[in-house]
Amino acid sequence: MNNVSGRLVVYLVAGASVFVILFGIRASASVINPILLAAVITITVLPIPSRLTRRGMPGWLALVVSILVVVLLLGLVIGTVFFSVTKLTTELPAYMASASQQASQDLSTTPDSETSIEIDQVVTSIGPVAAGLLAKTADLLMTFGIALAIFFFMISAAMALPAPSRLSLDPNTSAIGRVATLTEDVRK
Repeated sequence: MNNVSGRLVVYLVAGASVFVILFGIRASASVINPILLAAVITITVLPIPSRLTRRGMPGWLALVVSILVVVLLLGLVIGTVFFSVTKLTTELPAYMASASQQASQDLSTTPDSETSIEIDQVVTSIGPVAAGLLAKTADLLMTFGIALAIFFFMISAAMALPAPSRLSLDPNTSAIGRVATLTEDVRK
């Protein structure tokens, strides 16, 4: 009987641990998301400087070119989002007024005062939704900015690693070539 109660305790502790870990990850998402985004960008961009150096470009210039490419692409994405949200904020009051007028005209056949009150409530409730959308967009832009800063450190640290350490990230190197190079390095 002791064995069954011991298992129950282990299962309960394991289940509680899973929930604590999941809630911890959710609570720290504002920190984890930019780090993971920067890691993905770094892993994606890391072959570019090595290919540029193989073509004769100095290592520091290849690193600067790679960073500039990422900055330009992220800047393009951030700029597009920013200008889209700016356009939405300037045109949203006109859309709300037009929607209110259209709803009033469509419902003018029913002289119910409750309907006009409901329309006004819907129109006024769109304001907080738009504010929430703007806040989420600002948060997204902040996440991109933090990820970009973390990317600078990650790509420069990755380029500072010795070449055998980066072999696993080089798509032109086969697994057999990696093992052979690593065993040669160990023998030296």
